[in-house]
Amino acid sequence: MTKQEMLNFAEAAVKAAGTTDAVAVLTESRNASVRFGQNRITQNLDVFKRELQLTVGDGEKQATVTSQRIDLQALAGIASEARALLETSAPDPEYMSPVPGNQLYPVVDWAWDAFTAKCQASTRMEAVGKVIDAAEAEGLTVAGICGMHSKQVALATSTGNLVAHRSTSAELSFTMDKGLASSYIDLSGTSWSELKVDEAIVTVAGQTRLNENAVEIEPGDYKIILEPEATWNLLMFLPWMMNARTADQGTSVFSGMEGKKMAGDDFTLSSSLLGGRPGNSFNGEGLPAEDVVWFKNGVLKNLPCDRFTAKKSGRRPFFIPDTLDMDGGTGSIEELIAGVDRGILIRRFWYIRFVDQKTLKLTGMTRDGVFLVQNGKIVKPLKDFRWNWRPLELFSNILRIGTAQRKGSGLIPPVVIGEQHYPFTD
Repeated sequence: MTKQEMLNFAEAAVKAAGTTDAVAVLTESRNASVRFGQNRITQNLDVFKRELQLTVGDGEKQATVTSQRIDLQALAGIASEARALLETSAPDPEYMSPVPGNQLYPVVDWAWDAFTAKCQASTRMEAVGKVIDAAEAEGLTVAGICGMHSKQVALATSTGNLVAHRSTSAELSFTMDKGLASSYIDLSGTSWSELKVDEAIVTVAGQTRLNENAVEIEPGDYKIILEPEATWNLLMFLPWMMNARTADQGTSVFSGMEGKKMAGDDFTLSSSLLGGRPGNSFNGEGLPAEDVVWFKNGVLKNLPCDRFTAKKSGRRPFFIPDTLDMDGGTGSIEELIAGVDRGILIRRFWYIRFVDQKTLKLTGMTRDGVFLVQNGKIVKPLKDFRWNWRPLELFSNILRIGTAQRKGSGLIPPVVIGEQHYPFTD
């Protein structure tokens, strides 16, 4: 559907609702991917879905109906079903009317790439074929996924808001291994053209060979060098915990910490709609997105806040618009390594779990490349190990921060952390 067709349908759904309050969200998505493992393609998917979510309310309670019957003739039936559910719904003590009208929504045009949205399977197959051929030529085994995704959303409210947003993304991630040695890379971008496939193949194959014959790490004090992937693996847990409601309830690490120092001067975290990854211009309620600084030089500045909590606490409502950037400095990972006298280079974490949500203590394992660094050089690979760390404590001890690159939800840098004592399981 075109943008205007989607807006017209969402608006028609609100008019059909026949209730005091109504919000209609029409979503059109395509997820196409090629999976591969053991040096062969194992799955090719291309799934398209169009769906309407209609929420109706009467000022005290609400009900939601989801339907894939996207035609104007079906709206009366969908609305009738929603009203019937509303009649039997219990009053909601946290009921919020739709977002007031006359909202101003940011335009994020560069979130959409036409080629990526319509790309055929042959492009993905060709890229995966290159990866598999390179692995076989090097005597390695490879597994991963190559995908392209598109999403269009139109939203209308009974208060008069009408807005649409569309986005695309492309990804290629794979692991090459030879016995116990392995290496991994995750490429992502708004458009397929952003993915440097040939360069990634050479890098991962070389790192896999470098990771052979790993040895046990000796107990002692080591600086920690995190590649951007590893930095992101730790950062990605913050959005799960950054919540004004739980902070007000005293059940999170952020309770009572707004305006206070929680990390080092080099730690600044923000959401920028025009940053490393384009953000969504509104959320499912129709609340406009905006650029927000969450941490500034280690000080907690803001917390995501739903509209009910905002009304109750006097805050402004905020949400994370699907983008999260950590400010970087200058220097590649190689330049950061060159400045470390004794340290451990970590490429990636996995199996990360909470040990204590109240203190944001995590546990996990290293994976796909751990190396001993001495006098500015990688000297030998190390076996994977378990760790228990509090990310905010680590980010309170940043010695150096490198150039940020796109990882996860935004721009993420490599960092050098001050000495930690191994084993890291205290």
